[in-house]
Amino acid sequence: MTKAVMMKVSDGLDENIRFLIYEVKKQVVRTRSFLQQPTEKLHDSVLSKDDYIDNLKSIIERKCFTLASQVEPGDQVTVDLLKAFDVITVNLERISDFCENIIDQTEHIVEKELMKEFSFGPYFEQVVFGLDHIERALFSRQVPTALKICRAEDTLDQLYGRSFHDIIRRLKTGEGENVEALITLLFIFRYLERMGDSLLNIGEAIISACMGERIKISRFTALEDSLDAADLQDAADVALRPVGETKSGCRISRVSERSSPDTEKNVIFKEGRLHKLDDERRSIERWHQLMPGVAPQIHSFHSQGDNGSILFEYLPGKTFEELTLQGGAEAASRGLRSICDTVTELWEKTRKEDPASPRFMKQLRSRLHDVYDLHPEFRKQASSIGDVDLKSFEELVHALADLDEELAAPFSVFIHGDFNVDNVILNNGAVHFIDLHRSKMADYVQDVSVFLVSNHRLQVFDAPVRRTIHRTIATFFEFSRGFAHRAGDSTFDARLALGLARSLATSGRFVLDPGFAKSMFLRSQYLLEQLARHKGKPEEFRLSPEVLFD
Repeated sequence: MTKAVMMKVSDGLDENIRFLIYEVKKQVVRTRSFLQQPTEKLHDSVLSKDDYIDNLKSIIERKCFTLASQVEPGDQVTVDLLKAFDVITVNLERISDFCENIIDQTEHIVEKELMKEFSFGPYFEQVVFGLDHIERALFSRQVPTALKICRAEDTLDQLYGRSFHDIIRRLKTGEGENVEALITLLFIFRYLERMGDSLLNIGEAIISACMGERIKISRFTALEDSLDAADLQDAADVALRPVGETKSGCRISRVSERSSPDTEKNVIFKEGRLHKLDDERRSIERWHQLMPGVAPQIHSFHSQGDNGSILFEYLPGKTFEELTLQGGAEAASRGLRSICDTVTELWEKTRKEDPASPRFMKQLRSRLHDVYDLHPEFRKQASSIGDVDLKSFEELVHALADLDEELAAPFSVFIHGDFNVDNVILNNGAVHFIDLHRSKMADYVQDVSVFLVSNHRLQVFDAPVRRTIHRTIATFFEFSRGFAHRAGDSTFDARLALGLARSLATSGRFVLDPGFAKSMFLRSQYLLEQLARHKGKPEEFRLSPEVLFD
């Protein structure tokens, strides 16, 4: 760790951490000695020192909280370091507690000679090994040393597995007459194995502080394999920063050299469920064939069980969301023109005369329970006003099921599949698409509806920004309708209304603000009611973009 960083978190905190490591190591050594030769002196020593360790932990936590409140904005290095201190402190104290638990368990073993039949030494050697590496890994910011701490956990797991099977064998064969003592010994081995879990947490916390983002050893291994496969920098020498947010369960980070984070050698690391990443890999290969330069290049693809990882080319620029919220009306307008030009080329280039039905109501039904889980007040029964019967939302969805099945675009095009404003990157007129695992041949209205609603649901209510959002919605709506008219698509408006209704209603599962979520849900219901009145003649239905205006 650099001297500059340590000065920011001085206040004796580094010394406190060193003392805590030292005291916990002594606790582990005392516990090992007690199991070898139980004495009342060792017993009392472990129990008395546990209180001192608890107190030291409280001192460190108090200092961490105080220093965290004083961190200057943008000082992510100090924030990451304080997070690591907190995790390390909690887990060191936990190891000390496990020592106390082990001492307590021995009181249930009447025949102490039985303990000599089991080997505790290898466990304690691994725990001490891990503790011995904490100070150097933390204060010298050494990722390889932190990895040694993490890997002690795997060794302890293997030791526990052997001890577990040995005790179970004794219990089954009757080799051990003292059942209670054998079960107690199993508990002791379990506490030793859990020390490995704490060491793993400590090692991961140090790696996270070094790399700039919370990372587990499995994800680090995936990153390491991905970088090796792409013949890029060593994983121990990189920094990570989260990129945006994803609701798919995948984690996305920007990877850069720790010594020069602004270098052009940055890449994007995405890790998650294998089937989603494999879909994205295949989709990107298709994008490269159809529209070279739109999708990022893949440096490497790695699979590990049910999980996978991809290392992408880093695409500089701003997402359309960032451009809308930060760039101003003119920048958003220029960006939208580039997007329209790109999708026009895509739709015309990939058009096939195969009808495509997106089945929006089927998609809506499958996600509606998630909306109700977050906003149960939306679940209302049918009602009436005077002689007018009002259908419930579910009844409207059911009533339009046949129309949803029948309506189809007269042709198919290749679509993004998740055409949100944060999945489009613009850089000096160039347009790039990311998060492409849902790309396929389908109805282009699916992308149109998602793009329009993703603009509408930006929860920024500054008047100039909302006017920019409204202009974007109106412009993209008219652009898409113009394409539909030229292509002879007579049911564009009706299908778009279904798509908007789907996206507006299901967006509520991502929005905690009850007022905004309700607004989107009511707009969805309004669209469904209007469509129900044109059920027999969907080609006569006309949609206005003002349904998405505030």
